[in-house]
Amino acid sequence: MWGMEANRLRFINRATYVVLPSPTNLHLWYGEDPACPLCAGASPATPKHILVGCKTSLTQGRFTWRHNQVLRCLAAELENKRIIMNAAPLNAQTTIPRRTTFMREGEKQWTKPSLPESGSLNAAQDWEMRVDLYQRLTFPPEIAATNLHPDLVLWSKSCRHVFIIEMTVPWEDAIDEAFERKRLRYANLAAEAEGRGRTVKVWPVEPQMLPQSKRHGQRGMMKSSRMFI
Repeated sequence: MWGMEANRLRFINRATYVVLPSPTNLHLWYGEDPACPLCAGASPATPKHILVGCKTSLTQGRFTWRHNQVLRCLAAELENKRIIMNAAPLNAQTTIPRRTTFMREGEKQWTKPSLPESGSLNAAQDWEMRVDLYQRLTFPPEIAATNLHPDLVLWSKSCRHVFIIEMTVPWEDAIDEAFERKRLRYANLAAEAEGRGRTVKVWPVEPQMLPQSKRHGQRGMMKSSRMFI
């Protein structure tokens, strides 16, 4: 944290205490117009409206651009890890992620899987990755046939492990809803792949919009769904 640029750290601190110069804050401080300039005054420009609620931003692709910037950073980290693991010698004491069974619609309640332990990629040296960024992602047909386009898929032919990653950038009170929605979206795909002998993990990722944590009754630093790979 202390290695951040000063302007970035300043932004995080001000966001933590909701004192960024949003139109609604400028209205409270100086009596300025609180309306969203993109919505032609239809809605007050609160932080929530600016970051997730503005329909004009949605139609203009601003939210998609932000999503792709976060995904690009995530993909770069995973690609570096993939290259390192493919070049490293296999560890005789490799820890393999526990198999998770994904339920189809109408079956018994599904319990949220625990995130894998560190070293999930140690199981193989032939990891491949596709990302839904520069061109539309086509899901590997050898894993399963589907028209779905997750943000990222990482798989190994030798150990038959598949990681399906789908990212959403929701407001804080919608994090759990976003997780469940994405999990259900890919549950049938995961079940089909497991029926073909694969071990599948679906990882919905929800970077937190602002550095605050209402669920713990206090404001804190930015959190996100964490993956240990």
